[in-house]
Amino acid sequence: MTYAAHHLITLALALAAAMAMPRAPWSSRCPRAGVLVWQAIALTAVSSLIGALLAIGLAPLRLGIVPGLAHLAGGDPPVRLTTGHMLAIVLGLALTGWLLIAFVLTCRSLATLRRRQRALLSLIAATGPDAAGAHVVEHPAVAAYCVPGRQAAIVVSTGALGLLPRTELAAVLAHEWAHARERHDLALLPFAVLERALPWSGAVRAMLRHVAMLVEMRADDRAARAHGRATLSAALRRFHSSNRLPSPAGTLGSTGEIDARLRRLSAPEPPPRLLTGAAMLLTVLTVATTPLSLFLLPL
Repeated sequence: MTYAAHHLITLALALAAAMAMPRAPWSSRCPRAGVLVWQAIALTAVSSLIGALLAIGLAPLRLGIVPGLAHLAGGDPPVRLTTGHMLAIVLGLALTGWLLIAFVLTCRSLATLRRRQRALLSLIAATGPDAAGAHVVEHPAVAAYCVPGRQAAIVVSTGALGLLPRTELAAVLAHEWAHARERHDLALLPFAVLERALPWSGAVRAMLRHVAMLVEMRADDRAARAHGRATLSAALRRFHSSNRLPSPAGTLGSTGEIDARLRRLSAPEPPPRLLTGAAMLLTVLTVATTPLSLFLLPL
């Protein structure tokens, strides 16, 4: 049961980190590192929970989780497992299977949504010299978003074109292209999977919202680097005070958490020092790989 206890301790640490992360000021100073930390927390929590269940169930075999499952699947175990042990094994395997199903369903639904978006854009959207390669949709409300994928598409409404001066429009489009080039949809995918697998969990929804905000901040950094913080801030203020359209499902919009993003752009803080960031990421990798390594060690 020693390794089951280790899994439970790691799970408790991951949950504590998840509670502390929304209040950690460094994550908004370095949003890309913040996203990586959130991904490590999610991986650690899931693998620790599954590992604890399987470690408890397979403890009498004293073979390790993966070898124990292989031995159990190969025939009669040398030690009889009680009903409680079998229940823990079934729960661990069921949770693993449900997460895999949620992953497949989420990927399929997102692919379907984006395929429909691209098909619709091919019918109703146009391109123009003022849109810098974006698809222009005729609509008076303000909208700008990214349809991610290997062939990403940036969409902007005629309402946004009429609202924004040329420099601010360029900053907004740079923000959307940052989503596409850095594949922020893949950064959000694990949390979308968790939300589908655990739709009743407010903690998972809060985690997804916070990661989405960090993704927007990261795109802001890319756009501000090319066009200036003042220009991007002015564009966001216009978006904030306008009649905005919500971004369609499966896309990445530029209008999420505008108040927090405006505060960050107006009062920028220096990112963490390189040594501090390297130590933090090394700690994250160590914590994230610990429960995975425990799957192979003897119990």
